Amino acid sequence: MTHAASEAIDREGWRLRIADAGLTPGLREAAIAGALEAARGALGAPKRRSRHASTWHLRIAAGVELEIFVKLLDAPRGLDALKGMVRGGRVDHVARITQALNDSGFAAPPLLAYGRELASGREIMVTPQAEADGPLHALKALRAYPVDRKRAVLRALGAEIARLHRCRFVHGDLTPFNILFVRAEPPRFVLIDHERTRKAGLIAPRRQMLRNLVQLGRFDLPRVTTTDRMRVVAGYTAMIERDARRALTRRLNAMFARRILRDGIARTGNYGKWGWRYNRRFNH
Repeated sequence: MTHAASEAIDREGWRLRIADAGLTPGLREAAIAGALEAARGALGAPKRRSRHASTWHLRIAAGVELEIFVKLLDAPRGLDALKGMVRGGRVDHVARITQALNDSGFAAPPLLAYGRELASGREIMVTPQAEADGPLHALKALRAYPVDRKRAVLRALGAEIARLHRCRFVHGDLTPFNILFVRAEPPRFVLIDHERTRKAGLIAPRRQMLRNLVQLGRFDLPRVTTTDRMRVVAGYTAMIERDARRALTRRLNAMFARRILRDGIARTGNYGKWGWRYNRRFNH
């Protein structure tokens, strides 16, 4: 889906772009109606509320059913508003970066509709529910796996992040909540939430990339051990030059330690024995 393959419409004070995503006319209208109802506050409490956005999960139907997510972004303020004047709208950015990710072979749900409220500056986007088993943070699919299979999935996740970085993409918020897991062979992953996903800059690109691993690793998840975290990093480092692995893991460990101090996380439990120190068992 690209800007060229979308149609602009004006509805209820919103300027929307509707993607040519193969929807039937009925589903298209149902998706637009759902977005506008969310904007009017007619859908009740959102499924999720972050600092700057609210998200609803809807089931729409017009002959066939489709599950969608409607994300309403608050109007930008201060520095964010100035950035928007220079870079353009946030949802326009999501449309562009999603297309770039798809073109590079990464799974990211396309935008079905997106746009901006002319009076307020609020923005909205509609995406289909991804065909996946669920968010990685639940790990329900992995709990029943044989040990060898679980290890393979964790290494595959590390390799997928390394591939993302080789293509110079840096995810804006790479947490277990924004990675969906697909039970397949080989394992596959769907990346969501791309308002801040960008190409790595020219200044300190490696640091920008390693921050993704810090984001992913700082969550203390049920049944995820220190060794499990090491396997993700082992999958990542296996994709880089052998001579660079030791330095990378040392740097990563230092970055994570600083993040712990910044967040005020007590060094207890899994965090107290963080396993990103270089280890021949996992890096050879």
